[in-house]
Amino acid sequence: MGWIEAAGKTLEEARAAAASELGVPADQIEVEVLEEGARGFLGIAQPKVRIRARALAEESEETPAAVQEEETGEQAAVPSETGISKAQRALRMLEDVLQAMRLEAQPRLVSETDEEVQIEIVGAPDDIGRIIGHHGQTLDALQYLAAIAVNRHEPGRVRILLDAEGYRDRHRQMLEAKAHEYARKVKETGSEAVLEPQSARDRRIVHMALADDPDVYTYSEGEGEDRHVVISPRK
Repeated sequence: MGWIEAAGKTLEEARAAAASELGVPADQIEVEVLEEGARGFLGIAQPKVRIRARALAEESEETPAAVQEEETGEQAAVPSETGISKAQRALRMLEDVLQAMRLEAQPRLVSETDEEVQIEIVGAPDDIGRIIGHHGQTLDALQYLAAIAVNRHEPGRVRILLDAEGYRDRHRQMLEAKAHEYARKVKETGSEAVLEPQSARDRRIVHMALADDPDVYTYSEGEGEDRHVVISPRK
């Protein structure tokens, strides 16, 4: 996803925030310090340290909270099917899940390479809404499960990209427009804008939308489900 900006009370805290935003361990990011914090009067106050960071290598897909599982103990084996591609295996898995959910929807293969499989789910509008879920959480969960189905116990790794009736692109455009609107207000007022809590995927979209804006920078703060983006004016 390229460079992002992050901030913290210390360099370590800023680095940890950047690593969390990029979805990789802290030792797998490249960091440039943009602004070093200095202790205030009597050492009581300490301005934020601001950094610029990017991942050193592409990391695996994040696990949606809706389907996150603990990696302790031995995982159940998934029977390997021979003679079919990973795309076909993903389609079969999704067909079974959609049928079990009693939804009038079907997965369709959009594209397939050695590194990536894109699948679009089409169907009745009401059922597509259920498949997408709140802020795309159900769609993310299905994407994660499809990736598990095709990659576990098989050589090589394929990235699964799952969409439903163009939801991903519409959602991205909405978030980008919202980010630019907030940025405009930050420039006008000179005050930070604190966005509502968002998923890591949505926070990345906001960061990328404003990455080249010379007048503002973004960073994330908060923990867990309360983590959110802050848009700040450049001094």
